[in-house]
Amino acid sequence: MPSFGRAGLLLSIVIFSGIGYWWLSSYYMVEVEDKIEAPMKKWSPPTGQVKPAASCTCPAKSYDLAGSIPTANREDIQKRRAEEYKKHQARTSSILNTLLFAPSNSPLQYPIQGFTVRPLVPTLIPGLALHRVQRSSYKVSLQVTKGVLSLGNQSGAQMIQGVGKKLLVLEKLSLEELNKLLAKVTYTIPVYHIHTGDLVHFSFELHEAVFPIAIRQPTVPVLFDMGTKISDQVTVTTKTFMRYKELKVLIRSLRQFYKDVVLIVADDSFTPEKITEENVLQYIMPGGQGWFAGRTLAVSQVTTKYFLWVDDDFLFTEKTKIEDLVEVMEATPELDVVGGSVTGNQFYFSIAYEECDGVTGGCMDRKSNKKFQSLPNYPQCSIVNGVVNFFLARTDAVNRVRFDPKLKRVAHSEFFMDGLGQLMVASCGHVSIGHQPKGANAQYGRFRHPGKGDEQYKLQLHYYKNHLQCIHYG
Repeated sequence: MPSFGRAGLLLSIVIFSGIGYWWLSSYYMVEVEDKIEAPMKKWSPPTGQVKPAASCTCPAKSYDLAGSIPTANREDIQKRRAEEYKKHQARTSSILNTLLFAPSNSPLQYPIQGFTVRPLVPTLIPGLALHRVQRSSYKVSLQVTKGVLSLGNQSGAQMIQGVGKKLLVLEKLSLEELNKLLAKVTYTIPVYHIHTGDLVHFSFELHEAVFPIAIRQPTVPVLFDMGTKISDQVTVTTKTFMRYKELKVLIRSLRQFYKDVVLIVADDSFTPEKITEENVLQYIMPGGQGWFAGRTLAVSQVTTKYFLWVDDDFLFTEKTKIEDLVEVMEATPELDVVGGSVTGNQFYFSIAYEECDGVTGGCMDRKSNKKFQSLPNYPQCSIVNGVVNFFLARTDAVNRVRFDPKLKRVAHSEFFMDGLGQLMVASCGHVSIGHQPKGANAQYGRFRHPGKGDEQYKLQLHYYKNHLQCIHYG
């Protein structure tokens, strides 16, 4: 009896435990199933492009650029500026800037970055799949705006809708078969465009995901032969105006250290004087065309990968190591401009820019002697937005920005302002160039110092061309 009692007790415990386990398991299974099958409310995250703030704050002592426009012409100029800015936005904005959100706990798999297609070329969309769901049948849809969606060799065409159209619907009884179809989906943009994008809306039941397609025409590389000598790599460029004495001193100092490097001289003197030095290319311009017109001309004639900009009254010294600047540029391919110092002055600046709305314009603050982080492996160099008039630059990068010929005498920072966001700039203190002593040149002095009209014109140009409402020089 005792033995039977113990066995009966154990049997009762086992049976009770089993019932308890079944009850608890059933409870949680029902609860989980209820959660899975409970009606889902479709949540649509906010989409659209990230827009700049509606207004920006002009620093104290900023130039009010709208105030530089004559009152009689202001309304007409503002209207033209607004129209031109809309065209600029249409040209530079992209659907790829749309703010997208990845849905949580989604059974949809899709590419989130890096999917690029060529115009007119059907391209498989990689990684499309449906996971972790059990249904008696499966139905998904994909929809695009600019292109069309198709399939490779497919079976069960009666369960496929929209091949060759913007909306493609796929339905299969088997998840495995559905994923085989998804692996064959292609995207084609039927019109030629070199740089645009599209968004794909991928849906299953109440789940929806949106992912981007970049549409790019591959660019052709433009490579420079670096050769074996510094003269194969760098051209020195300068602009001169009625300062031939200083220019000849510059040439002698250059030849002391670099005999074979080509010097390009843009010359807009009213009475040109022929320079016959070897490896000097002199380009005569109409008189008084100005500072930036000369820079643009000089750089346009460069055939080497880099050019070194110098003023015509600079002086090459033993510290003017062009090779050291080339080394920095070659070691840091993302750099476009590297500045040095002039007689120890490493003038550089950063730019704070707020785009703001498309009506009043943006706010810009040039901050002198402000820099960002140090350049990796070159602690003597720092990332900045603008540098002094002594710099090494990538020829192709500068030609894309160019020096605005409208700026004749009041200009330097303006090039870097135009290149903000396009040029990666650094300033290095370990390469220096000298400056010649200032001599008397009455004829040159009459043109050297700009009048109030030049300054006023520059502010007007900032207002219209750069779509600014204010600018501050710190």
